[in-house]
Amino acid sequence: MDIVKRLNDLRLERNISVYRLAELSGLNQSTLANTFSRGTVPSIANLEAMCQSMGITLAQFFNNGEEIQTLTSDEIKLISEYRKLTPTAKKALNDLVEAYNKQ
Repeated sequence: MDIVKRLNDLRLERNISVYRLAELSGLNQSTLANTFSRGTVPSIANLEAMCQSMGITLAQFFNNGEEIQTLTSDEIKLISEYRKLTPTAKKALNDLVEAYNKQ
């Protein structure tokens, strides 16, 4: 992934100038100028500040337009309990779920 290109595309989609992005993110304008004119890849902290300023998370930035799926509390609980099972019990549960889904 070309990080600088992705940042620039997001910035332009939102019609945000480099100056305005500097204001919104709290980053120095020269830092952003280096990023956009020289192609300097920003640090994670700076990248996160820019993303937040444009209304996205780092996960959304790197997800590149694909839908982010979050787990429900029930799904998290199920995974947590599944991890406690023995390998034999995990296989039995997987077989049961597959059989149930075929119905």
